[in-house]
Amino acid sequence: MQIKNLDHLGLVAGVIDELGLVELTDKRIEPHSLEHVSAGQVVKAMILNALGFLSAPLYLFSEFFESKAVSHLLGEGVEARHLNDDRLGRVLDELYAEGTTSFFLQVALQAVERFGIDIQQRHLDATSISVEGKYERCSKGKSEVGLESAPQGETSAEPSPIRLCRGYSRDHRPDLKQFLMTLVCAADGGVPLWLQLASGNEQDTQQFAEVLKAFGDQWTSDGIVVMDAAFYTAANLQQMETTGWLSRVPLTLKAAQELVHSDVTRLTEVPCNSKDYRMWEIEQTYAGVRQRWILVESQTRKANADLWQPELEKLEHRLNRQLKKLTQRVFACKPDALEALMQFQDGLEVHQLTQVSLETVRAKRPPDRPAKSAEPTPVQGYRLQATLQQTATAEDRFSRQRSRFILATNQLDQSLWPAQTCLSEYKGQQTVERGFRFLKDPLFFASSVFVKKPQRVEALALIMALTLMVYTLAERQLRQALDAQKQTVRDQRQQPTAKPTFRWIMQKFQGIHWVNLDGQRQISNLNDERRLIIHLFGPPVERYYYASG
Repeated sequence: MQIKNLDHLGLVAGVIDELGLVELTDKRIEPHSLEHVSAGQVVKAMILNALGFLSAPLYLFSEFFESKAVSHLLGEGVEARHLNDDRLGRVLDELYAEGTTSFFLQVALQAVERFGIDIQQRHLDATSISVEGKYERCSKGKSEVGLESAPQGETSAEPSPIRLCRGYSRDHRPDLKQFLMTLVCAADGGVPLWLQLASGNEQDTQQFAEVLKAFGDQWTSDGIVVMDAAFYTAANLQQMETTGWLSRVPLTLKAAQELVHSDVTRLTEVPCNSKDYRMWEIEQTYAGVRQRWILVESQTRKANADLWQPELEKLEHRLNRQLKKLTQRVFACKPDALEALMQFQDGLEVHQLTQVSLETVRAKRPPDRPAKSAEPTPVQGYRLQATLQQTATAEDRFSRQRSRFILATNQLDQSLWPAQTCLSEYKGQQTVERGFRFLKDPLFFASSVFVKKPQRVEALALIMALTLMVYTLAERQLRQALDAQKQTVRDQRQQPTAKPTFRWIMQKFQGIHWVNLDGQRQISNLNDERRLIIHLFGPPVERYYYASG
C-alpha cells in the first residue's frame, strides 16, 4: 500500500491545467528526449511548491515532493528525484532566456481568454523584493549589460539581468540587496496581467510611465489604470496623453494642501452613495494636463478622534524633541539664531511657538570673586528659548487633513466617470497590494530567494508572479461559482460566506491522501463541503480528487 499527501495541491494543479501553463511552457521551451520532466512540468512543480504551506527553499525542492503524489499531480512516471536542483536551475535559465516579461505576457493573454477576465479597469503598483546573498557588483542592470560585449555599432540580442543592489526598501531591510517588481493587475479578481522587473536602486516613479507604455503596446483595450500617489509626477503625467488614468494626488503639492484645508462650502459637492464619504470636485491643470480633482472626506475618520489623535500626539512629541535640540544650540550671532527659528517655525502645520526669547551665552567666570575692576565676561553666542503650543484650530485642521485625500483623473467626462465610480476604482487598488502581501507572506514559498545568479533570481520572480496568477484565478473562479449557484462555505468563524479566500480553502483541504492499494487508486477524507468545492471548480480539478483505477 502506498499513501501520499494530496491535500489542496489538486486544486492548484487543476487551475494550472485549465490555464494551459504546462503546454504553453513546453511550446516555448521544447523538451529534450533525455529529460524525465519537461520545462512545463517543472514550472507546475515550482508553483505547487510555492503554495505548499511549508516555505520549502529551492535547495529542498526534491524533498518537498517526496511525500506528495508526484506522478498523480505532474504526470505518469514523474518521481521526486527527477525534480532536483540541476533540473530546476536549467529551467530557470531557459525561462530567463525567453524573457520574463514576454513569457508572462503570453500566459496572461491565455488567462484572459480562458477565464474571461475583464481588463477594462487595471491597477498598477510596485514593490521591492529583498534577496539574501552578496550578489557582487558584476551583476549590472539591463541598461548596463549587453552593449559591452557586442561589436561596435551593434547591440547584443542576449538579455541582460537586473542588478541586485541596495535601494529604498519597502521591507524595511536596508541591509539586504533587492530588485523591483512592478505589476499591472485586472480589477476583476486582481489577476496580474503584466510583469516588469527592474534593478534594486531604481525608483518606481520612473518605472510607471515606461510600464504603462509597454503595457499599452501589447494590450489593446480602453478603460483606466489606477495608481497610487507615486505615479503623480509631472514627467509621468506628460507621457500619459493616450491612456486613461486615476491616481491619488500627493499632499506635498501646494495646490493639494490648499484644497485639503479649503472651506468646502465654496466647492461643488457631488453625489456619493456611501454615508461614510463626502466628495467635492474641481477642474485642475497640472504639468500642462487638464484633469479633474476629487476631494474625498471620510466622515468616520473625521468624527473619530481615536483615529488621528495618536498621530497628533506623536507629531507633537517629535517636534518637542527637535525644539529641545534647537534651544540647546549656541549660535554665533543673532541673525543665525533667528534664521534657524524661522526655518523651524515654517515647518509647523498645527503648532506655533510662544514665549520666544533670545538670551546671551557668556563664558564661565573664574571660581574666585572677580575684582571690582574686572571686565564682564565676553559673549560667546546666543541661545533660543521657546515653547511649542497647539494652535486654536489645531485639532480641527489636523482631523481635516487626516480625513481627506484627493483623487485625480484625466477622464473629463463626468457622466462616464462620475466621482463615485472613481472612488470605487481607487479603493480597488487594494487588489494589487494584496497580491504583494501574498508574495511576501512567510507561509508561502513565493518570497524565498535562494538562487545565486541574478538571471535565476529574475526567472524566480517570474515564478512568483505566475504563482500569484494561479492563486487569484483560483479565488476568482471559486467565488464566481459560489455566487452563480447561490452556495456558501464555512469561514474561519464557521459562518457561511460566498467570498472565501483561496488561502482558507487550501487550509480546508489539509489531510487528503492519495492511496494506492494493490493497484487500486483512491482519494481519502473527502467530506461534503470538500466535494462541493471540487465540483464548483469543475472537471480540471475533479480529475485529481476522483481518480480511481
